[in-house]
Amino acid sequence: MTSPRHVLLVEDESAIAELIRTALDAAGLRVTACPGVQTAGRALGQAGKDRIDLAILDLTLPDGPPDPLARRLDDAGIPVIAISGDPDRLTAFPVAYRLEKPFRIRALMDLVTTALPG
Repeated sequence: MTSPRHVLLVEDESAIAELIRTALDAAGLRVTACPGVQTAGRALGQAGKDRIDLAILDLTLPDGPPDPLARRLDDAGIPVIAISGDPDRLTAFPVAYRLEKPFRIRALMDLVTTALPG
């Protein structure tokens, strides 16, 4: 039996994080969410603990941008979906998958399906 794919979710807005988590859970994915004020810092620590198959990163976090985390994930070959309400920041962020807030959960799940390694 294979274990479910693991998604690291870095989103400080609890309502958005819960919506995403619910959709990922319904798709049979294991989710580690890093909520709260120290979001990027917590996620950096989490990235070193568990095998992660995909990360969903909000680009505007209370403790600063997740750029170091994104670099670490990229170096490890882990795909990243960047989400943001700032279209300029989103366009400039160096990842293959981007989604502007507000978004439809179906659009996010389509990106998750595309981004998860085969």
